[in-house]
Amino acid sequence: MTGNVAVGVNGSPESVAAVRWAAREAALRGVSLRVIHVQERPVPPERLEHVAEWSSTPEGPVPPERSRQYEDLLQQAAGVAEQAEPGLAVVAEELVGEGLAPRALLAELETPGAVDLLVLGSQGLDSFTGFLIGTTSLPVAAASERPVVLVRTRETDSDAQGGGHTAAETGRLVLGIDLKGDEDHETVLEFGFAEAARRNSRLEILHAWTLPAMYAYAETADPGIGEELGDQISRTLSRTVEPWQKRYPDVPIQARAVVGAPGAELVYASPGAELLVVGRRKRPLPVGPRLGHVAHAVIHHAKCPVAVIPHT
Repeated sequence: MTGNVAVGVNGSPESVAAVRWAAREAALRGVSLRVIHVQERPVPPERLEHVAEWSSTPEGPVPPERSRQYEDLLQQAAGVAEQAEPGLAVVAEELVGEGLAPRALLAELETPGAVDLLVLGSQGLDSFTGFLIGTTSLPVAAASERPVVLVRTRETDSDAQGGGHTAAETGRLVLGIDLKGDEDHETVLEFGFAEAARRNSRLEILHAWTLPAMYAYAETADPGIGEELGDQISRTLSRTVEPWQKRYPDVPIQARAVVGAPGAELVYASPGAELLVVGRRKRPLPVGPRLGHVAHAVIHHAKCPVAVIPHT
């Protein structure tokens, strides 16, 4: 699984962190990196500030579909990638589309062979209101047919910027898996094992569960019921992971079934990890594609980059 890697940029600090992370990913896969900027029409006011900060070229007469400011942004983003991974082949390109950037990026993702992994900056939570800022990363992650990695920037967390590890948590990926119903685990597990193999990292596979309401009264009378159910879930997790252990014998893994809310448990496991991997089921909904509550929780609160993997 060594496909094309692309990163979307808009000049924000988050997109700089995304470029660094994407550069490392492309180097690990042995492929070139596409640095993409989408010129929206009309340009949203919040985009102008980031672009102006990056541009050092006075605006002069240019064709209507071109902008020296945007070209400056792309060149500087390409420079960040080349500095992060010397020798990496980097291609910078402008996409011009009517409407919002998510539409143009999703159209690019639907082009066969164009992009196999898209990396975007994510601003996370506004410290004042608690709402996710930004209008690109979430809609793309919710509707993409390809894996999308969302990267945030922190001055004190080098993992979010695509580089180092902490001394205590060197080389660790976290993968959340849902064992309920008819969920497709194969796509998510394939991505997680392949990423761990590229990095020579340990893969921590986590399934979080809670005792069904029907067991509440029974557990009061017999506390062993919860333990018995937990043992069954652990065995199911082991059976699910076993074929992938055989396929990737060099990837050390730790598969755990824990009691708790899935989103919260994954967030607790995220500090120090290189990447947190979650699935997104592709459901035909009347209101269009959406992210589930677990994906929302980790995108908002995880302390490392988050990969959202669409599956059936």
